[in-house]
Amino acid sequence: MLVPVKWLKQYIDLDADSRLIADKLTDSGSHVESIKSLDEGITNIKVAKVENIKEHESLKKLSLVDLNLGDEEITLVTGAKNMKVGDLVVAALEGANLPGGITIGEADFDGVKSKGMLLSYEELGYSDSLVPKNSKDGIIILTGDYKPGDCGIKALDLDDQVIEFEITPNRPDCLSIIGMAREAGASFEKTIEEPKNRVDSEVDKIEDYFNGLHIETEKTDRFILRVIKDVEIKESPQWMKNDLMKAGMRPINNIVDITNFIMLEYGQPLHAYDLDKIREKALIVRDAKDGEQLLTLDKNTRSLTSEDIVICDGKSNPIGLAGVMGGFDTEVTESTTNILIEAATFEDDSIRQTSKRLNLRSEASSRYEKKVPSKLAEVAIDRFCELIEATSSGIVVAGSCDHKKDQIEDRSLRLRNSRSNTLLGLDLDINQTRAYLENLGLETSIEGDEIITKIPYYREDLTIEADLIEEV
Repeated sequence: MLVPVKWLKQYIDLDADSRLIADKLTDSGSHVESIKSLDEGITNIKVAKVENIKEHESLKKLSLVDLNLGDEEITLVTGAKNMKVGDLVVAALEGANLPGGITIGEADFDGVKSKGMLLSYEELGYSDSLVPKNSKDGIIILTGDYKPGDCGIKALDLDDQVIEFEITPNRPDCLSIIGMAREAGASFEKTIEEPKNRVDSEVDKIEDYFNGLHIETEKTDRFILRVIKDVEIKESPQWMKNDLMKAGMRPINNIVDITNFIMLEYGQPLHAYDLDKIREKALIVRDAKDGEQLLTLDKNTRSLTSEDIVICDGKSNPIGLAGVMGGFDTEVTESTTNILIEAATFEDDSIRQTSKRLNLRSEASSRYEKKVPSKLAEVAIDRFCELIEATSSGIVVAGSCDHKKDQIEDRSLRLRNSRSNTLLGLDLDINQTRAYLENLGLETSIEGDEIITKIPYYREDLTIEADLIEEV
């Protein structure tokens, strides 16, 4: 799990540096694999605005680009073709340093001097698999409110460190930035602040756009749907693209990016359908039939068995492989105007078997295999609607379709303080023990020698007294 420290600190007020955070979280049981400083070896890169582009007179594959740097204007030579006048780009000026010990100097291109270069993400250390579409096979094109001359390191959030954690199978809640923020809160005795997940304006009602959800399998624990209308498919804000890339995911477009952002933020996979491509405007969730086939988003045709769970349109034609990958036929594209957003949870054993049999692992399946709590689906879908509104990506339609296999009930455990001290070899006062539990976000009360502990929905690993003692 890759955790950008600046993203982590959005939910918890920490002055600690990445080394101290890593040490504290190691003490709490989260093994640190590595710490990477993203700006290591990078100096003197700036945001620039493209003012003019013209072809090099003799080297026809090259272009001369006039750049506004705020306090000066310069001309650089580039072979990139993905920029246009008005774009904000990132320039490494003469004397700048780049990863790998590279220093930028003046270059001569058949009589035209270039005192610097326009940068690609790869030249700043990013893998090709993480580069956004608008910067693929070319230079960085920024999408945000930046000014010519701004620091390029800050614009790209490279003034950050990324901590890589090894997450144990019993802690799926830590496969999320907020999950790791909770661990940091316990370690530093700080309270975290989660997003409000509120929408200011909703219109119409879901029944005007969607005709119903039908669950025909026992392997689905929770399935929530909402509708977003008048969607605008566009580039995500730069801050979101920065966070996604630092956490190891490639930005695609605003809708896909929001689903991936929330999956990394909360640990809940989401899937967006082009609503107008769903026949009968209805969904059926059922067990697949032996030999049934589905064209998935990666453009591969999958042969299914009755052990798999499929999402189907109103005609019972498969349009998604539950918990693993969506279908190609209902993919969100640049022409999409209305979307149906799904937040669901499924039996973890079923998803594990499907993923293993098809040799198809995804970020979603890796979380479902470790079990995603059903309560998280409603939290994540509310967050999706909030971010849709915050990024002006569409209009949220009021209402939802919500299937619950079982009633979600609060759980509590009793911890005997004397038993905890005996097992741990400690002599903690009951209020000290209680404080450790409350630092984990657990609500407690005291009855004699026992601490009554309310277990939050995201800690399904806490099932017996010994689990609480282990946390202490």
